[in-house]
Amino acid sequence: MRKIIHLKKEQQQLMPLFNGAFVENKPIPFPDRNGTQAYSNLFYWAHLVASETAEFPLHPHEGFEIMTFVFRGSLEHYDTATKVWTPLQAGGVQVIQAGSGVQHAERIIKGTELFQIWFDPDFSKTLKKEATYQDYQAVEFRREAYDGVQRTSYLKEKGPICFETEGIEIEKIDFDAGIYVEPTDSGSIYSYYLLNGEITINGELLTKDSFLVLNEIESTTFSVDNKAELFVIKSPSKIKYKRFIERY
Repeated sequence: MRKIIHLKKEQQQLMPLFNGAFVENKPIPFPDRNGTQAYSNLFYWAHLVASETAEFPLHPHEGFEIMTFVFRGSLEHYDTATKVWTPLQAGGVQVIQAGSGVQHAERIIKGTELFQIWFDPDFSKTLKKEATYQDYQAVEFRREAYDGVQRTSYLKEKGPICFETEGIEIEKIDFDAGIYVEPTDSGSIYSYYLLNGEITINGELLTKDSFLVLNEIESTTFSVDNKAELFVIKSPSKIKYKRFIERY
């Protein structure tokens, strides 16, 4: 894998859905036949903006862990594990551990902005488990603010979400103007999506909806002229089990 991947919004896969009711830009689209898009244990990543209300009808999943982060607006979710429609508001996160199989539907409300990200756990284990579904509301997430930075942590140890995919850490960072230097783990891959503002990361200028992947780095320098809202996933460089694209 290259040490740096930088994709502006127009370089990502762009896809209108339901006659333009939704528009998705995908920094990690579904893998092609050679599995060249997915990396680490990240399988799929879409950013969706809803200009109208529309619904993804009932459809199946198995094996994967799927997380939906709602930044604006709201959605309603139905699945065959809970058998009820459940609303999720801005700031909330939906987690589907698809296990041996589940079907679900999503009704996304006009004005909503969200991520849907698929993680690639060890299928030899997850396919043997029953599917589960869990919503986490905005108030459940720990926020720390210091020296011009506010962090929202999603996964344990610092966040409430229990997760099976190995080596994943997820947070959202809000920066005030300034220069910030942080140590990193050279055995990890850092994936950055800029939700708002502008930021320069290790010399790479990101504008809104830019996507940056840094691999095998020892430190990261963030330079912000005004404000920036950055979503970050840390994942392992080496996976101990066969990934989906290797198994299937």
